[in-house]
Amino acid sequence: MYQPTPVLTKKNILLGLESVSRDEAIKRAGELLIEDGYVSEEYLPAMFEREKIVSTYIGNGVAIPHGVGNARGLIKKSGIVVFQYPNGIDYNGNTCYLVIGISGKDNDHIKILSNIAEQLGEIEKAEEIWKTTDIEHVYELFVNGEEQ
Repeated sequence: MYQPTPVLTKKNILLGLESVSRDEAIKRAGELLIEDGYVSEEYLPAMFEREKIVSTYIGNGVAIPHGVGNARGLIKKSGIVVFQYPNGIDYNGNTCYLVIGISGKDNDHIKILSNIAEQLGEIEKAEEIWKTTDIEHVYELFVNGEEQ
């Protein structure tokens, strides 16, 4: 029986990370997407290319780095990786606590972005995720949000 690959796995939720530079956070997210087979290696430069065009910081302490539009062919399957920086990182002049790397196959990226925005659109909810030490809580927030 066909089992679709989950978009988010618990091992791809990393909490309590030490603050790093914006570029290091993007690199880390891209490398994990590559390592787990969501994207090919050429996707990482496309993530930095996107950042040159427009910041992927969306507000409420959240950034969603992803590749530019012409990188669609580099995506093997839809996936999300979540990195929490409780002390924040400087992300284009904003303090960012969550870096959520995404790869969306076909038009999944719109659904993924919409779900993240819905789940973290309220500052109180976003702050809760900035501070939690409970991977299960983060996982449930995103997975249950997808199914609604």
